[in-house]
Amino acid sequence: MKTITKPLVLTTAIALSLAATAAAAPAAGPDAFTVLRLQQVPATLDAATVGAQLQTLDVDALTVEDVERAEADRLVALADALGYTARFITVDPAAAGSRGRVVLSRLPVEAASGVEAPGVSYLRLNDGRHVVALYAPAPKADPARVVDTAAQTRMGAPALLLGAVDTARAEATGYVALEGAAGYRQGFSAARAQDVKLQVSANGKPLTAQLLTLDYTAPVGGATPWMDTGLSADARARLLVAQMTVDEKFQMLHSYFGLGKDGGPLPEGAVGSAGFVPGVPRLGIPAQQSADAGVGVTNPGGIRKGDIATAMPSGPSTASSWNPQIAYTGGATMGREAWQQRFNILLAGSVNLQRDPRNGRNFEYAGEDPLLAGRMVGESIRGVQRQHVISTMKHFALNDMETSRNFHSAEIGEQAMRESDLLAFEIALEEGKPGSVMCSYNKINGTYGCEHDYLMNQVLKQEWKFPGYVMSDWGGVHSGSKAALAGLDQQSAGEVFDKAVYFDEPLRLAVAGGVVPQARLDDMVARILRTMFAHGNFDLPPEHVAIDVQAGFDAAQRTVEEGSVLLRNERNVLPLAADVKRIVVIGGHADKGVIGGGGSSHVGYTARGTNAVPGVLPTTWPGPVIFHPSSPLEALRAELPNATIDYVDGTNVAAAARAAAAAEVAIVFATQWSAESVDLPHMRLPDNQDALIAGVAKANPNTVVVLETNGPVELPWLQQVPALLQAWYPGIRGGEGIAALLTGKVNPSGRLPVTWPVDASQLPRPEVNGLGFNPKHKPDETINYDIEGANVGYKWFAAKGLVPQFAFGHGLSYTQFAYDNLSVVADGQRVLATVDVRNTGMVAGADVAQLYLKLPEGSATPIRLVGFQKVTLQPGETRRIQIEAEPKTLASFDTADKQWKIAAGQYEVQLSRSASEPLQRVPVQLEATVVR
Repeated sequence: MKTITKPLVLTTAIALSLAATAAAAPAAGPDAFTVLRLQQVPATLDAATVGAQLQTLDVDALTVEDVERAEADRLVALADALGYTARFITVDPAAAGSRGRVVLSRLPVEAASGVEAPGVSYLRLNDGRHVVALYAPAPKADPARVVDTAAQTRMGAPALLLGAVDTARAEATGYVALEGAAGYRQGFSAARAQDVKLQVSANGKPLTAQLLTLDYTAPVGGATPWMDTGLSADARARLLVAQMTVDEKFQMLHSYFGLGKDGGPLPEGAVGSAGFVPGVPRLGIPAQQSADAGVGVTNPGGIRKGDIATAMPSGPSTASSWNPQIAYTGGATMGREAWQQRFNILLAGSVNLQRDPRNGRNFEYAGEDPLLAGRMVGESIRGVQRQHVISTMKHFALNDMETSRNFHSAEIGEQAMRESDLLAFEIALEEGKPGSVMCSYNKINGTYGCEHDYLMNQVLKQEWKFPGYVMSDWGGVHSGSKAALAGLDQQSAGEVFDKAVYFDEPLRLAVAGGVVPQARLDDMVARILRTMFAHGNFDLPPEHVAIDVQAGFDAAQRTVEEGSVLLRNERNVLPLAADVKRIVVIGGHADKGVIGGGGSSHVGYTARGTNAVPGVLPTTWPGPVIFHPSSPLEALRAELPNATIDYVDGTNVAAAARAAAAAEVAIVFATQWSAESVDLPHMRLPDNQDALIAGVAKANPNTVVVLETNGPVELPWLQQVPALLQAWYPGIRGGEGIAALLTGKVNPSGRLPVTWPVDASQLPRPEVNGLGFNPKHKPDETINYDIEGANVGYKWFAAKGLVPQFAFGHGLSYTQFAYDNLSVVADGQRVLATVDVRNTGMVAGADVAQLYLKLPEGSATPIRLVGFQKVTLQPGETRRIQIEAEPKTLASFDTADKQWKIAAGQYEVQLSRSASEPLQRVPVQLEATVVR
């Protein structure tokens, strides 16, 4: 559809918004699903010729069975030309020479598998009326995993299993073998296979292909046709909305505070959470139960007796892993535990960029770069939703500081916004397909986030074709008709947090008076219901069962181990020698646990109990300050049973220095607490900890510092400390993970997701009014993000010629890596880099190959991260890997015609160890291209 380039009257904007989903999908064809199967890639491919025949055959999906990666690139280019979605499915996604299967789909992809099951592909395709679960494994994929994946993801949809499938498992679970073709079906009424001739070029010889036609079953019908799982979520929602009364519709549009109002009783039916919308038993609509979950499923004040959850490491810890599998597993852990505690909506998916290390909520986010943050948060969202729990994506948008968050206006130009914060959201949306988006408290260029037509209607729903619903943040609504017309679909807990429940009586009057069209009311309800259908809320309702504690512990510890960053290691002080005899651990309450962040996201009830260090101020909102019961001291003692390991609390610097002088190694744990609703007043460690570290380092040359902080802090003692490990907020297995890293049981592989400034003078805004609990000056009404614009973090440092303390992407290992033979191929919007990675050291380890694009001289942004790949190698092992650049990171956003455009010119691709440490460089000529 045509993109809006000028302000429209509200009724026109609403009409376009309502049409966005339908315009994105192709017209429904015959009542059948068709797949064309090729055994090999043609030597030549003409997009026009192939496209015409696919249209004639009415093909919904095209598969090519066994394809070498270089050949797959031609098929992806074909998909780009046809406007199809393409996936290359392989058991080894990083390997440059891998083989796999290619699937091209003309139907929109509603959900998909990814890093959690390499080689076992799942695509949920939606033709506007029907939905199909297509499973297309790569050659050499585990046949049993195909059936297992189908069992977890099918949700009653008609399913097609292609390729090698475990026959016994498939037949035991009701699948029927395809006649004349390799594969199985379930939920289709019939299937047939026929050979067809496919002309792939104007003058070439036609190829023989197999066309599978699978007939959909007749609609279920009856009194509740919306319960037909063979229909698409959109079709089911349309059927249901048509049966709803006005009161039932308005009931869907605002949630209640799930913890009760002013300490009163819980709303009837609420289990005790952030939000609750009653169900409609007459129509089989389940209640909506929403839980906070920035770093795990919360249980505020222990209101749900007996419910526990895994306290996951903070967002920067996950982002520092640079491993999408870590993000997915963390999301899946939170989603699974939410479902087991009766929640079907999780307020997860935080993707706001770190523009300032003092932002009190950085611990929920994923760093400063839109590509890294978007991919990692997108995978976390996908992990949540794989557990049949809706995930939000938040806080949309520019909620990058907490100071005066309900009132300040984030000022930024459109192009800069699209190339920074909004790009992170766009990538996360593409990767994770969240069911809901949460609009933010703050204003953006003078307009509240939850009244922002440009953001919610024009960008999110029209340009990005988001089919789900927009919910407000708690306290983010200021109007009824204005917010609804701007794109807000559901008000959150307005009876407690807003001045009025605007989406009840005020909105009723607006609809009755014609200010808000009836079509907009129905659209709001339909978006909520289609999202509930799409994620199994109707068909797979939550059950209250015990969580898998060990699985949660394993996910949390692996995140700590991959996400902690070894920033400095002079003289190879780390890992600790196996024969070390005397160690002193100092400070940070390391004898009890590890610190976590404050506010709505803190997880206070775990399998190990609650706060290990109660009473640390503040004990009221946004506290209490929490220490998760995972003692680094006890974990180190377990890893080094032959060493004497003492503990000193660090409150007395002289006493700590004496203890350090008597030990072979001194390990200082330094903490910094931060929280939602308040920003940090400065970048320094609190409570005299800098003096403590300096005193210990002076007494013992083998001093190791472990930081548990919200983000970067000043390090005035850095040159006196040989080893520094950044552990962020490490969660319920923080002690065990830190001990494993310090002793070398695990090789550090974390890389910074943020630039580490020397001090606040290097920031775009060195001084910000209103920071901290008791600021001297009142907060400013605006925050000027035009200072840096799209140049967030390392881009700002490059543009200004600043040298940070540690660069974005920096991180050390106990082994070494070398990169050789970088080659780059550019074809339109696709840039592919291939490189050899070798472990040149003596121990196994993982490195992150970081691909940057250096832009032509004079560009507003000097450098951009365009791709990355984490690679684990044994000593002496070499792998040739391929990294594909994200096209939008190569481009600039044209605000006139709302398109991403790659400018023609000479660029340089850099394979780097960090943003400021290129290892291999290749010049590349890019042609002028509009990114599709």
